[in-house]
Order: sequence, then structure tokens, then C-alpha cells
Amino acid sequence: MYADDALKLVRDAKRTSDSPTLAPYRDDLIRNVQLEMRQLASHLRDIMSARESAPTPQHAQGLTVAATMHHLSLRRSKRCLLAYTRHRLDRITETLWDLGGAAASSAAAMPADLRRNLSPAEMEFVNGYTALVSSYRSGFLDVDMGAALVPPRDLFVEVRVLKDCGEVQTENGAVRLVNNSQHYLRRTDVEPFITAGYLRHIE
Repeated sequence: MYADDALKLVRDAKRTSDSPTLAPYRDDLIRNVQLEMRQLASHLRDIMSARESAPTPQHAQGLTVAATMHHLSLRRSKRCLLAYTRHRLDRITETLWDLGGAAASSAAAMPADLRRNLSPAEMEFVNGYTALVSSYRSGFLDVDMGAALVPPRDLFVEVRVLKDCGEVQTENGAVRLVNNSQHYLRRTDVEPFITAGYLRHIE
């Protein structure tokens, strides 16, 4: 049946929409859908050319119905492909902002398991998107576009180090953040490390 693989893409996007991580790119289904669309377009051209030389009005009407079915199948597959792509790009941009702001993030800064699930075109999108945000941000001096929109209740937070960060410069001097150590530091100094997963905020 036409557009079956395209429908699988939409179902895959819906099924994984609540997942904390982005699902692997369905390159196999994408290729199948694109191949089917090329075949439909070729058949549609053949039908339209046959319709022009139809021997009877009834024959022409039958060819018109066939052309309509092919055209609607093409449109449906295209809409499914666009919906799948849009869903993934939305999830990717959300992840970039969650990692501390798209201006500070890049494809290299993304977790390795997420990078493995991206297609080459999506990796290119990440690099282009972060470059665009950085270029936009450069006109606003030192505004942190990745900061939380809700003001913090406390200036200082207690954090536990999950991954060794080495020595970090803070407003009160250098602090060595070694694995499993616990510190009471200014939120502004450690927020990028919390969003990147190096530190955990202890409530």
C-alpha cells in the first residue's frame, strides 16, 4: 500500500516523543519513502501523458482517477516526511538549549549517545544552528541566552560532582571539582556544569 512506510515514520516520531533521548534516525524508512515517491512521480507522468491520447472519454476519466490517487499518495508521503523531520529538528534544538544554550553548544558538546542517533544532515543542521545563534548573540554583548527564564530562589547551591571538572575559576577564586566531592557555590558559577551533566544540584 502506498505511503505505508511514511506512516511508520510518523508513528515512530509519536511513539518516541516522550522519550528523554532522541530515537535513532530511520534512514531505512526514509530511503524507502523517497524511492516510492520517485516511482509514484514517474507513474504519474506516464498516466498524464497517456491521458492526453486517451481513445475514449471513459478511458480518460479512469486515467484521471489513477492520476489523482498517485498525486494524493505523493502529497501524503511528503507531509509525513516533513512532519518526521520537523519533529526531530524540534527535539534537537530543545536538547541544544537544555545543554546550556545553543550559543554555547555544538555537535561536539552533545552527548555521544545522542550524536550517534543523528544523521549527517542533522549534524550539519546543529552546526549551522549554533553558528546562527552565536552570530545573533554577538550583537548583545555578554547576554547569556541559555540562562533559565525563571529567576533562582537562592544565590548559592549545593552540588555534587558527577564527572571530574578539574580546577574551575569562580567569583570567589579557584575551586577544584573532583569526582564525588560536594561544594556550596554560587549558582551562576556552576549552572553550565549542572546543565551539561557534570554536577548534580542537591536539593
